[in-house]
Amino acid sequence: MAAATLFTAAPVAAQGQEARLTPATGTQGRVAMRGGHDGRTAWMTVEHRNLQLQKRFAAETGIAVAELRAGRDHVTVTAAPAFIRVARDGHTVTLDSPAAVERAVALIGGSQAIFAARILLAELEATSALDPPDVSLLSTLAFVASLVGDVEAPRRVADRVVAKHRGFVRPVVLSGGSCWMSYLSEVTAAWNDLQGCMEESYDDPWWWSPFARLACNAIWALRAESAWFEYLKCLSPASSVSH
Repeated sequence: MAAATLFTAAPVAAQGQEARLTPATGTQGRVAMRGGHDGRTAWMTVEHRNLQLQKRFAAETGIAVAELRAGRDHVTVTAAPAFIRVARDGHTVTLDSPAAVERAVALIGGSQAIFAARILLAELEATSALDPPDVSLLSTLAFVASLVGDVEAPRRVADRVVAKHRGFVRPVVLSGGSCWMSYLSEVTAAWNDLQGCMEESYDDPWWWSPFARLACNAIWALRAESAWFEYLKCLSPASSVSH
């Protein structure tokens, strides 16, 4: 299937072409974003200064993969319903225990690509218009940041999205209502679950709590990716739902 194209403002697009997404507010001319889907996988590419980010989400398996590059530095972050994995310089760590979290930080903590991603997150957090492409990018950047110590990054992003759009959210499902409202409904539901998960993690033993919070962040990131995928499908030319 040819990749469907999309834009942030309307579902007007021609199939078979790459989609250029509107850069986040405050970063015009400095962030290049492209994205699309083929009916089974959603993808996005981002360029910002020396950072190159490529990410994809497979709806059938629920697995999201983000590849970050800065110069010769290359980091791959994989999030799945059953695991989190990071890879760099031929080394891979599966985050399945508190000790593994420490090994992952040692592996990617000094990465130029991770540092560039955190810079972009810092620039966009307060300036983004928080449209679906922006939120998709921010969710990935925040999850990456949480892997190297900024565990609250996903909740900060989620809080801002919900706070900005709270008055517009209505109980809709993905098969009805506008694409935008369906997207907001799922993102808000994911935010509710993230809040509860994070609060529960504070009752865990001190040595287990950081690992538990990363698990919460991974679940939220995957739900954000799933919402992005469904939003793209909704906007595709074959969709009968208006935006």
